[in-house]
Amino acid sequence: MFILRRDCAAANIMMDGRPLYPRGHHPVRMNYTPDGVYEIHPLNRQDHPVKYYYIDFGLSCHFAPGDVPLVVGTKGRDKEPPELSDKQPYNPFSLDIFILGNVYLKEFIQKYHGLDFLRPLASQMVKHDPAQRPTAPIALNMFRDIRARLTEPTLRWRLRSREETAPERVVYDTVAAAREGIYRIKKMIV
Repeated sequence: MFILRRDCAAANIMMDGRPLYPRGHHPVRMNYTPDGVYEIHPLNRQDHPVKYYYIDFGLSCHFAPGDVPLVVGTKGRDKEPPELSDKQPYNPFSLDIFILGNVYLKEFIQKYHGLDFLRPLASQMVKHDPAQRPTAPIALNMFRDIRARLTEPTLRWRLRSREETAPERVVYDTVAAAREGIYRIKKMIV
């Protein structure tokens, strides 16, 4: 059985932050204790990896292998997929690829420096013609190929906002370089 999300936009992707806040955090004020009184700081993601989950399966559908996957509808958070229609059936597999590609473009590539290595994948995923988009297995293989070409320090480096000022960049890059140095020293010792 295949589950199609049809709404895998950024707002429907959530992080389980428990590894970063082992004693919990306030539900609204993330950097405060659960009672909202004391300020706390999350643990480092390098040492405490998190998991991400899809939420809101209200538009999801499922198909058995061999079924023709066609749906209609224009609901969902992302209104940009060109195939959305209340009358003309479309393939929800291709829709999911487009929406996730749009997440890569809008939430990562356009907001942060240094993620252009994702652009070829995202560009393929948001092709106007759904038939020209990669399938999920092909997109996954493209991602794995991209990932294999990246160095570990590149993967650990901080995300740098495109709106960051030069002084902020100097400070944040200095902190990131110090963290990378500490990480390497810890690896040599252990």
